[in-house]
Amino acid sequence: MAGQEQTEHPLRASILSEVHARPYTPIQTPRSLLKQAFVCKPAGSLEADIRKLSSWCQTHGIRSPNTKTRQHTGKLKSTRITWERHTEFITLTWDCPYSKNAHKNLLEMAKLHSADLIACPPQLISSTRLDLLDKGQVGGFDLMDFSSDSLCMSDVEHKRARIITDFRQDEDGSTRFMVQNNGLAGPEAGILVRRLLEIETYRIMALLGFEAVKKITPDIASIEVGLVRLTSDIRGKSDLQETRETLENITDIAAELANLSASSQYRLSATKAYFELVKARLMRIDETAIDGYSKVEEFLNKRLYPAMRTCQTTEKRIGVADKKLSRATDLLRTKVDIQMQAQNHQLLDTMNQRALMQYRLQTTVEGLSIAAVSYYIVGLFAYFAKGIGVETFISTKLLTAISVPIVVFGVWYIIRRVKKHHEK
Repeated sequence: MAGQEQTEHPLRASILSEVHARPYTPIQTPRSLLKQAFVCKPAGSLEADIRKLSSWCQTHGIRSPNTKTRQHTGKLKSTRITWERHTEFITLTWDCPYSKNAHKNLLEMAKLHSADLIACPPQLISSTRLDLLDKGQVGGFDLMDFSSDSLCMSDVEHKRARIITDFRQDEDGSTRFMVQNNGLAGPEAGILVRRLLEIETYRIMALLGFEAVKKITPDIASIEVGLVRLTSDIRGKSDLQETRETLENITDIAAELANLSASSQYRLSATKAYFELVKARLMRIDETAIDGYSKVEEFLNKRLYPAMRTCQTTEKRIGVADKKLSRATDLLRTKVDIQMQAQNHQLLDTMNQRALMQYRLQTTVEGLSIAAVSYYIVGLFAYFAKGIGVETFISTKLLTAISVPIVVFGVWYIIRRVKKHHEK
């Protein structure tokens, strides 16, 4: 039997290219970077975003991206731009040679071009400024630009780089990072810079879930109070109608809880995923503490972790409320079934009593019917006996008397046969 022709799976190329979907860009020191993340509402399709990006690239003489890419890099004069498509947001990273006004220039360029690079109406959610400088370019006076209350400073890459941030927004609304390069090559610097920018972007995206949790917490508390009240009502309800009203109330709470769960499930799941990415990036940069300063990981442990635990707790509360609601519903339905069975039992008892009364009445009627029919037959027999003159041989009264038991038995037997015939 000849072998079948070999064909490729339609997704093979996409799967193989996934490992290269977001390559690290080597960065030469000194350099200034600005990374902005935009949440799209409604989220545009990848094809629409690629068309928008391709149009912008053609307008400015930049190589166009392929139709399936999720990251594209181009250069506009001395500024390099990196476009990245994520599940629910798009990031634009602008970088240029470091100068005193580099950040201002990058902001102006971003404001000028961002709308032309994103298909859907963009909403800015994160803006991060990072300056990558040589050791000699970073002096003690630069720390004056950071808030001492939340200043984080640590060594990374075996002390070949030092990172400084305070996670506060500057006058332009950007979170500022400073990286002192003490010997990192271009590729290594690019990896470190990318991880730091991703930490800030994913941190902000993770906190979207915390904001959602703060909105739905009163609703969850209301549902929990309602469940406690309904559970108490279940014990006190003995009337079937009242129990049915309680079941309707549970149905209303179930609809409210289902709507709450459906509306928050995606956000809470996304928050968990973003938080895992933040932890992974923190683990990769592998900070070394500097005396007198907090590490980025320590700072986020104090601020971000409690918010994430609140999100996890809220997700568990929704799940627990759903389980309690299911148990309350099952309990109430069981109570309704028991009450229905008791009601049906009472109904059956009433029907049995009525059937018994009807049977007794029917028996009485049958007895009266036998007596009445027998009376008429005996009367007819007496008239018949007188008519044919049987008194010559036997008294008509005696013959009539003798016929009474025979007629009664005959009538009874016939009625019984007819009854049995109809009961079949």
